[in-house]
Amino acid sequence: MVMSAGRRHRGRGAAAIVASSLVAVGLLTSGSEGMPTYRLAGNPGPGAAALRGAQGLVKERAAAAARAQAHVTAVTAVLTQLQTQAETATESYDRAAAQEQQAATAYQAAASRLVVARSTSATAQRRVAAQAVADYEAQGGAGPMAVLLGGPGGPDAYLNAVGAEQALASQRTDSLAASKADTVVASVFSAQAATLLAQQKADVASVQALRLAAQAAVDHQAAAVRAAQSAQGQAAALLAIARTNNAKLQAEHEAALLAQQRAAAAQARAAQQARDEAAREAAAARTGNQQAASPPSAAGTTTGPSWSAGSGATAGQGDTAADWALTQMGKPYQWGAAGPATYDCSGLAMDAWAKAGIQLGHYTGWQWPSGPHIPLNDLRRGDLVFYATNTADPNTIHHVGIYIGGGMMVDAPYTGAFVRIDSIYEFSGLIGATRPAN
Repeated sequence: MVMSAGRRHRGRGAAAIVASSLVAVGLLTSGSEGMPTYRLAGNPGPGAAALRGAQGLVKERAAAAARAQAHVTAVTAVLTQLQTQAETATESYDRAAAQEQQAATAYQAAASRLVVARSTSATAQRRVAAQAVADYEAQGGAGPMAVLLGGPGGPDAYLNAVGAEQALASQRTDSLAASKADTVVASVFSAQAATLLAQQKADVASVQALRLAAQAAVDHQAAAVRAAQSAQGQAAALLAIARTNNAKLQAEHEAALLAQQRAAAAQARAAQQARDEAAREAAAARTGNQQAASPPSAAGTTTGPSWSAGSGATAGQGDTAADWALTQMGKPYQWGAAGPATYDCSGLAMDAWAKAGIQLGHYTGWQWPSGPHIPLNDLRRGDLVFYATNTADPNTIHHVGIYIGGGMMVDAPYTGAFVRIDSIYEFSGLIGATRPAN
């Protein structure tokens, strides 16, 4: 709600006293920019440069870890290819070795056949030679004519004997010829088998060399993979260390900020008490004790009776006010309205506390001094939270919300908006809070 120009002029005396009080306790305020800010003594925790450095180190090491992982992936892919090549070389070696074994078996068979053939040929030759000797001795050295005429049986017997002998000789000749032919064939086959065996042995030696080379490449690449994995592990360990250090610095920074916030809250309570006291003194100086204790008029100041800390409404009354305010969610804002269909900020606060049995004026300037002022860290449901254009001057209060817990409030913010839930830090100029009293 906007203050009148006359009311602002009448509040200058109190503002001057409040400003003097703040200077006396060494507080620096931010004017209309928002909550007061303070210069706090002590170690503020890790600075922005340290945090940026830690975060930068995390990024660098994360990038290094990613590169190391990519290298592991690359060398592993090469290892897989080499292992495939080694398997292929091994299979080729196995095939060549099997073929060599087959060639060796064929050579042994050919060699055995050659030995048999040569033995058969030699036997046949010996038999022919022996028969020739026997024939010669049986004839006794006589000429053919003598044998023909004087032998037993005469010429007929001779001729018969000669025919049989010729038949036997022809058979021996054929056997000898066959044995020689078999020897020749066996010799050729043995030579071919020997040549094939020699070739297969050469093939095995060549494939074995390829297999050994492929296996050596696999072993070398496996060593490279292990080295890459080790480097990747080191990079991951360094990244974990950097992340741990960054988290530690962040935690220290947040702890320092929390300590600052707590100190600021304590100073804010002191400042609020100073402002309240200054406002009461200023009001007493202007209007006298009688005016200070009387109900404020529409053009009066935001000062009022001096409330004791425990004189505010009960927690049950505060819950009643907060719960009722939540039932008005979604109703449109209207300047000067106090329900039931539309509300402005002070009209919503007035009706909420009316439900709790406490009557308030429809004006933030009257609601501010309607009970004891409560430190922000002691807020309770139902407490009224106020906002001013100048946090050093309660006479510039222009907005109020009903606290519902968890740092949130219900309020009717401005034209075009609706009754809604906001953070108590949604708006600048949070000057303090009041717990309405009977």
